Amino acid sequence: MADHSSPRQGRSRRAYAIIAIVAALAFIAVVGIAQLTSGNNNASGEDPAQSGATSGASSEDHANNGAQASGNEGEWVRRDTEDSAAIGDVNASVVITEWTDPRCPFCAHFHNDILPELKKKYVDTGKVRFEFITVAFFGEQSAVAGAAMEAAGKQGKYREFSDALYAAAPEKGHPDLPEETLVKFAKTAGVEDIEQFRKDMNDSELIDAVGEATVTAQQYYGIQAVPFFAASDGESALRGAQPVENFSEFIDEQLSKAGAQ
Repeated sequence: MADHSSPRQGRSRRAYAIIAIVAALAFIAVVGIAQLTSGNNNASGEDPAQSGATSGASSEDHANNGAQASGNEGEWVRRDTEDSAAIGDVNASVVITEWTDPRCPFCAHFHNDILPELKKKYVDTGKVRFEFITVAFFGEQSAVAGAAMEAAGKQGKYREFSDALYAAAPEKGHPDLPEETLVKFAKTAGVEDIEQFRKDMNDSELIDAVGEATVTAQQYYGIQAVPFFAASDGESALRGAQPVENFSEFIDEQLSKAGAQ
């Protein structure tokens, strides 16, 4: 264990420092899709999972990286055939991107209770693709756990690891996720090379990448609470683990706009 704990602590502290800088920058004006959250931020102290709503915003035009989708898309859309975190057809008419934290209880609720219903209705029918961006909104352990999610993804097991992690999440509060717990999730997920998983989850590049994704989410996109969802149209967003009916309405609107209803 000594071989893993010492480098992890140093690297995760560095990632945590990045996140702390973001907190200090919280009052700086944001660009990109920040308008998605204007009037939708948690200024009132409401539970973000209960108070979300769709809203519009402008975004730079970006190409679809060769995917067969109409029009221009939000820059967060990847449509990468090698993306083990994504579910759904790479050429689906609509892509919904979720920003998720491994220690977020509402992210766990969405993953465990809502996503399976949406998958049956929209993903399995080829209409919608879900993509996921791992962020660390809840401190050092979130950064390391996020790196663990990405480490599992390097072995093609991001979704399976997420299933194991979120299935074990408490209904309230943020779970304690020490390294051995993350290794247990990796084994449950079927990650084959556990030693490589340990190395990857402690890799400063992966930990820093999660920190950088957090900086981008908060400072550039203006996302202040997770889970947060943005549609591939670059104009619409939904905040919080809302009822399935709310997501269905949101997605149906996107499909209608894409001419895929």
